[in-house]
Amino acid sequence: MKRHESKQKPTVVKVGSATVKIYHGRSGGYDLFTLAYHARGQRQRETFAHLGPAKVRAAEVARDIQNGRIAVLELTNADREGYVHALELLKPTGIPLHNAIEEFVAARSHLRDDESLLTVVKAHASRHRHVTDKSVGEIVSELLAAKQRDGLSLRYIQTLRSRLSRFAAAFQTGIGSLTGSLISDWITSLKSGPVTRNNMQRSIVTLFAFARQRGYLPKGIPTEAEDIPKAKERGGSIGILTPLELSQLLRAADDEPRLYLALGAFTGLRSAELIRLEWKDVNIPRSHIVVGAHKAKTATRRLVPILPNLSKWLAQYSGRTGRVFASEHATDRTIAFAKAIGVDWPSNCLRHSFATYRLAAIHDAARVALELGNSPAMLFTNYRELADEHDAKAWFAIAPKPVKNVVQLVA
Repeated sequence: MKRHESKQKPTVVKVGSATVKIYHGRSGGYDLFTLAYHARGQRQRETFAHLGPAKVRAAEVARDIQNGRIAVLELTNADREGYVHALELLKPTGIPLHNAIEEFVAARSHLRDDESLLTVVKAHASRHRHVTDKSVGEIVSELLAAKQRDGLSLRYIQTLRSRLSRFAAAFQTGIGSLTGSLISDWITSLKSGPVTRNNMQRSIVTLFAFARQRGYLPKGIPTEAEDIPKAKERGGSIGILTPLELSQLLRAADDEPRLYLALGAFTGLRSAELIRLEWKDVNIPRSHIVVGAHKAKTATRRLVPILPNLSKWLAQYSGRTGRVFASEHATDRTIAFAKAIGVDWPSNCLRHSFATYRLAAIHDAARVALELGNSPAMLFTNYRELADEHDAKAWFAIAPKPVKNVVQLVA
């Protein structure tokens, strides 16, 4: 079939800066309209029998060129070989070339100039190779079970369960997918005070450390929870009991809360330390109580003096063995008793009261800190000027009433 090209000027279809030419010719006695444009490095041609459809198609092509959907640059032979080779390499992944390039550029932007992306990826894969992804909820259950096996106090476990159950409910996903910013934003959303938020953060750090130890997070690197900034604590007021309030409580209490009140008020032991206390730790003849490292919050053994008035409260328990408090709920029952008789119970008030009156009595922050298992700086900041020597003398003079000897005369 013989084809004849027309000598007339081509029809030009233009969209923006993109143009497509239509050449009019004849072939075998029929009109022939040919579109000509460049795409993918080659000259493209499309033929039509009528001018109308050729113009419609030319407008489509021009729009595609204008919108960047058709590559209009001429590629050199070397560029074309590189392009084809890149497509072959990407074929097994199913990732388009432009997506692969975008991902590479984004990843490379996080590296130093002298770092290799492949080296960083290999190191990351090596750290995660033996990591088993597990949900936050599952790890919380494992952590609580481990703490129970370790013999930690019921109160500590209940507090940990309360905090981490809220955390698990908020993040029903694998722990490896959580970032520090996600955790920080959630803690802030609780709209609690700084002390409460910091307590929640500490529990979450405990959870992440446990997950790393169990192989649910990469070992050898800090967890996301460790980098969460702490809320600034401005220091709330310390609540203490007055000597009159303590006397009222001790007079009205029965055996368990009376013993709990006396030990807490005159030693400053933490509630968890009181609950773990055994009679073998209470050395009345030598006037001290041994708080073993495994029972102390700071995991440091210390000796707490048995002051003269406490010795009188403990006299009736001489020769006892076993645990000082049979129930893990002694703390809760003592607090409930105090509130039932109308005595206000500030948080941790027995320990705070002891620290306050002891510091006022002996003016030796280092010694009181040693007895409490605290830092002198924190003690001096929190308890200075809360009580004077007169208050302290009244506090440590509280003792049981002496029992009068009754002599029965026989006629």
